Amino acid sequence: MPDVIKLLEADYREVEDLFAKAESTNGAAKQQVVTKIAAELTLHAEVEEQIVYPAMRDAGLGSLVDEAEQEHSMVKELVAQLEAMDATTEGVDSVLAELKANVGHHVHEEESEGFPRFREAVDQAELQ
Repeated sequence: MPDVIKLLEADYREVEDLFAKAESTNGAAKQQVVTKIAAELTLHAEVEEQIVYPAMRDAGLGSLVDEAEQEHSMVKELVAQLEAMDATTEGVDSVLAELKANVGHHVHEEESEGFPRFREAVDQAELQ
């Protein structure tokens, strides 16, 4: 499971880079970046929800998973809004900013608390 976590953390860095690109581009180039952000976040959420979160629940970290799933719900809602827009739609920048803030909060919580606690639980289980 730790290898999956490393991949998820790499995904976070890629999405952070994509947000920066979205903020500095316009038109068709921005649309491509926005589309890539939506795709990356959708795939990332699926991996977490289908693989990582069940394992975290099994490790006794259900409360962390509950919070993460609530955050995913908000991110999915914002991604759906983005997918209904194009890069020239009024308000796309505000949706992107809100999405970036939500993703940033989620990433911070997972990297500072969720993933370390999960790694610790896995390590403890392996010692037994």
